[in-house]
Amino acid sequence: MIETNKEIGGSIEAGPLSREKVMAILAGIQGLKAGIIGDSCLDIYWQIDMTRSELSRETPHYTLPVVGESFTPGAAANTAVNLKKLGCSEVKLCSIIADDWRGRILREKLEESGISCEHVVLSKEGSTPAYCKPILHGLQDTVQEAPRIDFIHASSWPESIVGQVIDAVDAMAAQVDVIGVTDQLVGGVVGDAVRRRLSHWAERGKLVVADSREHIGSFSGCIVKPNEVEAPRSVGMVMPDENAPLEEWMEIGRRLSSQVSAPCCLTMGSRGAIWIEEGTATAVPTLPVKPPLDVVGAGDCFGASLMSALGVGASGAEAVAFAHLGAAVSVKKLGGVGHASPEEIMERYDECVK
Repeated sequence: MIETNKEIGGSIEAGPLSREKVMAILAGIQGLKAGIIGDSCLDIYWQIDMTRSELSRETPHYTLPVVGESFTPGAAANTAVNLKKLGCSEVKLCSIIADDWRGRILREKLEESGISCEHVVLSKEGSTPAYCKPILHGLQDTVQEAPRIDFIHASSWPESIVGQVIDAVDAMAAQVDVIGVTDQLVGGVVGDAVRRRLSHWAERGKLVVADSREHIGSFSGCIVKPNEVEAPRSVGMVMPDENAPLEEWMEIGRRLSSQVSAPCCLTMGSRGAIWIEEGTATAVPTLPVKPPLDVVGAGDCFGASLMSALGVGASGAEAVAFAHLGAAVSVKKLGGVGHASPEEIMERYDECVK
């Protein structure tokens, strides 16, 4: 159980999880089978030593000397890795990956992480999305990230590919306990037909947790996890200002929960998150974490932690509190997309919860 609850304006504010509950959730995750569907990307990091830069003879520009290159799974693929790091016994990915060099590296990295790619649809068309991040190193150990270079899939996938994805969703859903959705790219994997199929499985009792940048209000029967920008937009409301009372955010969450006919987890950065279920809103404060911080990938870690806890029977508020622990681990890992292991979660719990 959550240790303390108190009434605020007709809603509930949740206190911290007990240490025993955190340990029970982590133990349960060891037997959880999880599936992820959505847009998979390859994250590419280029380490650039600007002290070796020289003026190009062909152009009036200084060169960017790359001295190191590394690759990690991104977007839905990163959420899958987060689930595996949390300890899930099986993690399956359903996505579309093009048969190009980026796609081959992405599949290799997923397999190295223990992620099953049996439900990944390989396409001879299009290209595998990639986010290329140039990291500039200068004198006196100065480091700065330059503007990101993106490889994108510029058009919607053909119906033949979408049909293969729906078949893959059905096959994966029959094998897992919980499904997470990462809908990140315009014209990506999760279109109308896939959303309808996910609703089909949700209606039959499958736990589906959706994260979507542009279409969070278009899911039905699926738990939704919007942030403070996505939630107001999805219900046609203006985003409250930073000093708005929590009750305004709770009303937004209630409207979205009613719209999708399912619970809603509305995340609000340092203000924590709100869990809305059957009209009742529960505020779950975030955990204090001292800087330096790196929020890249924290949302993926939060989402993976949330769906894992829900998948092993935690209540909504308990799952949100557990997800805050995962995110608190992630933001302390600088220069990449941080994951959270069971050991790290327990360490962060002992540091943050007195």
